[in-house]
Amino acid sequence: MAASQKKRRIFWIIAALLTLLLGPYLYSRVLSSWRVVKTYDLPRLAEVPPSQEQPASLRIGTYNIAHGRGPILDNWAGGDADERANRLAEISELIKAERLDVLVLNEVDFNSTWSYHVNQAAEIAQQAGFRYRVEQRNLDFRLPYGSWQFGNAVLSKYPIVAAEVIDLPGYATWETVAAGKKRGALCTIEIPGGRRIRVAGVHLSHRSEALRVDGIQLIRQLRDASDVPLIVAGDLNSTPPGFPRSRTDEAGHNAIATMLEGDLWHTRPTAPPTEEGLTYSSTEPKNVIDWIVIPRQWRFLEYRAIVSELSDHRPVVGEVLFDGGL
Repeated sequence: MAASQKKRRIFWIIAALLTLLLGPYLYSRVLSSWRVVKTYDLPRLAEVPPSQEQPASLRIGTYNIAHGRGPILDNWAGGDADERANRLAEISELIKAERLDVLVLNEVDFNSTWSYHVNQAAEIAQQAGFRYRVEQRNLDFRLPYGSWQFGNAVLSKYPIVAAEVIDLPGYATWETVAAGKKRGALCTIEIPGGRRIRVAGVHLSHRSEALRVDGIQLIRQLRDASDVPLIVAGDLNSTPPGFPRSRTDEAGHNAIATMLEGDLWHTRPTAPPTEEGLTYSSTEPKNVIDWIVIPRQWRFLEYRAIVSELSDHRPVVGEVLFDGGL
């Protein structure tokens, strides 16, 4: 065989191997921008009975479910498919018992190898009785031996009439291009009576308070850009000054404190809570990083962290009184 033929054969062998190895990855990354946020409707579920009257309050929750792995930190060590399915069912039962109207989920898998390719947002929506959901992907890529698609979800018993991605600042450009980054989902929800609210389901960076502050600044801009009231819920990875394990960036800024500047939003707790009010971790609670933040003119009828070890985070639930209208 001539040397030129050998070179061509080697070239095509290498090209074929690279295609097998990199093809699924490159294909998944090209498609990722088209599926970063999607809205779903499950018409087989009973819809909230129609009403001409606006409800006086809204029950909302936020839960970082840690990919359904339980309280451990290793995503691969969450048990076999049956154990994961049972845990997801327990999470759904816990949520269903709270009679929530809206739920924000963080670290929820849509198609990930370590959770056996189960769409966890769809399963929880089905089992807990949420007809409407938005899925928003943070990481989205596939390799020949597995796939990783996960992020945030907003589940609602009321129609989600619009949804868009909140493009939070990333840690590094190469990382965003290669795999993705933490983002959020901004959902407009129509409640009975034809009134609308917006819910931002977000998961801020765990790496940097400066990134978290920048993310909050972006969310404040979204709040100011519309007259439709905005609720923010999720794992914000930040603890305000005076609370256990509070942090600031190099300029002395804190994400939760930045969010509450101007007295246009408020949240609970307002002072360091007892151990039952801490949200992370579920087994050794040390701080509060999971939050529900509401407009100043509204008030909480209820606000609590639920003691549970189904994840490494505790879920947070609140009932919000609209105080005479939206």
